[in-house]
Amino acid sequence: MPRRTKEEAAQTRAVLLSTAMRLYAERGVNAVSLKEIAAACGVTHGALYWHFRNRDDLLQQLYLVANHPFELQYIEQRQSAKQDPLQALQDYLLGVVRVFVQHPEACQAYRLFFASAVPVELATLQPQIEEDLQQIVEHIHYFLKQAKKKKQLRKKLPLNPTSEVLAGVLHSLVQSVVRMPPQQASIEAAQLLSGILLDGLRA
Repeated sequence: MPRRTKEEAAQTRAVLLSTAMRLYAERGVNAVSLKEIAAACGVTHGALYWHFRNRDDLLQQLYLVANHPFELQYIEQRQSAKQDPLQALQDYLLGVVRVFVQHPEACQAYRLFFASAVPVELATLQPQIEEDLQQIVEHIHYFLKQAKKKKQLRKKLPLNPTSEVLAGVLHSLVQSVVRMPPQQASIEAAQLLSGILLDGLRA
């Protein structure tokens, strides 16, 4: 049998990752074997182990390549926050929701890694997952801190608990998208809710 090219190997790896993400997100990690993932991709069990040492390695690689839009949306809105922090915050919230509406693979990743308490089978990833979840709170805190400097917020508004609450709202919005077929109405609902919440914070 001829040796596979690097391009063919990369393509097989990508198919293994996308198939594993889909099956794990649909049924849960413990309900899907590595042999089943290999069969669904049309490759041998051994071929999967050529790309990934074990299930933990596969999950680690899935987490690394998954579409986690929070950091990217934060970076995109940092510059805008210098002019209008509360508008930048709303654009951040809506930008995250929009990614999940438009990209089913992002919904799969969220369902697997963030939708509930970290299951035991993801224990090796727990520190990274918890760190990334905390970063979402820090993103929101940054926008609120900038808004406070510009006197956009109500006096004596506590930034830390407010950041936690808004992060919880964002996760609720994302979970509503993840649980149902993506639709434009989800973005419109997020825009309405985020507008109401942020209006309540304004000075």
